[in-house]
Amino acid sequence: MPISGKKRKIGLFGGTFDPVHKGHLAVAQGVLAQYRLDEIIFIPAPYPPHKQKPLTGFGHRVAMLEAVLAGEPRISISLLEAERRSPSYTVDTLLDLRERVGDHHYHLIIGADSFIEVHLWYRYHALFQLTDLVVAARPGINREEIARQVDSLPGRFRYDLEHEMWTRDDGFHIYYFSAVNADLSSSEIRSRLIQKRDVKHLLHPEVMEYIEKHHLYSNSV
Repeated sequence: MPISGKKRKIGLFGGTFDPVHKGHLAVAQGVLAQYRLDEIIFIPAPYPPHKQKPLTGFGHRVAMLEAVLAGEPRISISLLEAERRSPSYTVDTLLDLRERVGDHHYHLIIGADSFIEVHLWYRYHALFQLTDLVVAARPGINREEIARQVDSLPGRFRYDLEHEMWTRDDGFHIYYFSAVNADLSSSEIRSRLIQKRDVKHLLHPEVMEYIEKHHLYSNSV
């Protein structure tokens, strides 16, 4: 991730990725294309403050991400959250990233289910000074619910129907990415793996092979 004098449009995709599945990559590829980003950085979380401890070790989750992203030249992985003591809050990650990568134009990708609760995030006001948001559609959460959440945030927003985006007076943007609405979740996939149900249509072959090789999730409860 070299520092460049030219501002780049960089997407940031955080999560536990336990395991990474086809929906994750579909969203990343779609956002990359629709918003004409220069690159996307996946940021796996060792121990996210708002979730229970992941079932799978950080090294395994990173290895699965690496296997999936090996053929994606504009998508990379950052392990910066593993270098800090937990809990690792998103606002701290963004501040750290700007120091390492530079003052670029960042787009933080979050699911609609997370956006509905963004007002509960640690120092969420500061977050809006560091990055735009790309809210990825999720089953069960409609555009009206997203709009209500936007209205509840500080500042005045204008909605652009053609581009499905809200713009605050200070230039902060919230994009609603509805092109991919993947009805997938890592927790559901873990549950299926534990029950020995078929998940090959939900996972990339490299991930499925890694899970089988290392006997992941088979003894989880």
